[in-house]
Amino acid sequence: MDEIRAEKSTGPAGVGERPLAGTRVLDLTRLLPGGYCTLLLADMGADVIKVEEPGKGDYIRWTPPMVGEESTAHRALNRGKRSITLNLKTPEGVDVLKRLAVGTDVVVESFRPGVMDRLGVGFEALREGNPALVYCAITGYGQDGPYRLRAGHDINYIGYAGVLGIIGPRGGAPAVPGVQIGDIGGGGMAGAIGILAALLKAKLSGVGSFVDTSMRDGVVSWLSIHGGDFLATGELSKRGEMRLSGAFPCYRVYRAGDGKYLTVGALETQFWRALCEAMGAPEMVDEQFNGDAAAHEKMESLFASHSRDEWLDRLADLETCVGPVNDLEEAFRDPQVVHRRLVAEVDGERYGPSSPMRFDGEQLVNLTRAPGMGEHTAEVLAEIGVDEAELAKLREARAV
Repeated sequence: MDEIRAEKSTGPAGVGERPLAGTRVLDLTRLLPGGYCTLLLADMGADVIKVEEPGKGDYIRWTPPMVGEESTAHRALNRGKRSITLNLKTPEGVDVLKRLAVGTDVVVESFRPGVMDRLGVGFEALREGNPALVYCAITGYGQDGPYRLRAGHDINYIGYAGVLGIIGPRGGAPAVPGVQIGDIGGGGMAGAIGILAALLKAKLSGVGSFVDTSMRDGVVSWLSIHGGDFLATGELSKRGEMRLSGAFPCYRVYRAGDGKYLTVGALETQFWRALCEAMGAPEMVDEQFNGDAAAHEKMESLFASHSRDEWLDRLADLETCVGPVNDLEEAFRDPQVVHRRLVAEVDGERYGPSSPMRFDGEQLVNLTRAPGMGEHTAEVLAEIGVDEAELAKLREARAV
């Protein structure tokens, strides 16, 4: 890993050029979905203020593995943000949040439905002082319906949604994906998209919105192709038997002779033909969409005859849609990843992936370290007129 180096992005010439510069976000979320959502906003220039419970903070801070006393997940998800502590179970804490919301564009929270209302800081309460407020609630199952108060985690959401059921080998058990699809795609990314749309509406009309984002809903929306097929035909998709999940020799994963794996995505005839000819098996050209075991076994035997990297070298100059199954070290060392500066480096330390978005040729990154819990409490509250005397009273009341 020591050889992996992340280039620092030069970024825009000035912070003011970032799309969300001047946008303030209060992030009351915990763990992955909300943290990823507001990380996307921070990288686009938003001033994201993490609002954390005194003494506890965001649970992601204590999630191993740790670097010293800091969680690697916290470093990756919360870089570029500020942190304040606020006790919403005190009247003083509620009052401070309402004051903060007046000058805020977006509030993001991830409590179960009704919790923020019971605390007196739900959407209706906060919009009284800020009609243009965009309020995003990220939950497991949404604000209404029979599951609205049900507890869950990513594996539950993708299981309910039907996604987990179609991941895995033919005839085998469902395979738990290594990346949290519901948390990141259904909650975090869908939440960010909803927030951006609501911000545009608020800019044009002066009216804010309540953005109801559910991890389970977001995952269901990812079934656009599979769901469309089922709803039109009534036929169930089966693990390992779909066109893009290993049913055919032209689109699947193969084990090479050294035990490493390659991906083959040769859906187009010209790519498949080039691959078969390069492997010395022109007779396989007509077997592209043959799902019989014999066709698969023939290609498996061919790929097993050389190591992964030997195949990659042999096919490098051909259009065959073949690539490696990289581990994380290989992925972050990949020349395209290095060229695109996809590792966020802060003060010489690699914090995690950087922003995937570029605007006008510039990569947007917010390369400051993840904040200590409550590190910016005095600074942020001073911005809404809280002086040292009032801050002392808030601390005495255990509101911050």
